[in-house]
This record gives sequence, C-alpha cells and structure tokens, in this order.
Amino acid sequence: MILIGAGTGIGPLAGFIRGNRARQPMHLYWGGRHPASDFLYEPELKGYLADRRLTALRAAFSQVQERGYVQDRLLADALALRRLVEKGAQVLVCGSREMAKGVMQALDEVLAPLNLSVLTLKAQGRYREDVY
Repeated sequence: MILIGAGTGIGPLAGFIRGNRARQPMHLYWGGRHPASDFLYEPELKGYLADRRLTALRAAFSQVQERGYVQDRLLADALALRRLVEKGAQVLVCGSREMAKGVMQALDEVLAPLNLSVLTLKAQGRYREDVY
C-alpha cells in the first residue's frame, strides 16, 4: 500500500499503519511545513519502521532550506512507485483537496510509462482519497 498525505492527513494514515499487524508492505509519503513544528508523529512512525509495520517513510517539508512537497518525493521515487503499482499496490491519499490534486498530477506522470493513470487505478478500486 502506498499512503500519501500532508498536514493533518497523517492522522488516518498513521491509523492504517498502527493496525498493520500482519506487516504488509506500507510506504508512506507525507508532507508538512517544518519538521520542528509539524512532524509530531515522527517518534511513532520511527517505531513502526523499526517493527516493520511501515516499510518506508519519505517526508517533505515546504518551509526549510531544502524545500519540497510530497509530490516532489513521488516524482523522485517514480521507478520504485511504478514497481509497487505493477505488483498491485493500492494508493490512499489523505489531506487537502489542493494537495490531492497535485498528487494526482504527479502520479499521472509517474504512471504514464505503464500506460496507467490515477483514473485507471480508481476504476480498479486501487486509488482512494479522504480529502477536505
């Protein structure tokens, strides 16, 4: 499963990870403004990495010197994401509508070499959003 979120979208995503007692592969892409003020779940997520409930964590922060957004992390990991999707990974997006729109655009770019799109994944029941 590929979990993608920003800001308070981390809450539901952390719940999915917390419940992953079967240790199914879960890859989290999360964005916030600044790690000092926004990365409140960091200790919990590091614990999930250690006990393998979480496979990978890629965080992006928009108000630091090496500024970035979750969409940038998705594009940087395009090859790995394609492999996950080819293996049947599902995608769950939680956060603002604006962020979700940017994620859709980035994922469409990532998926294009596979002749797939977010709409295709939605039709297959493999792409879900919880946006506000």
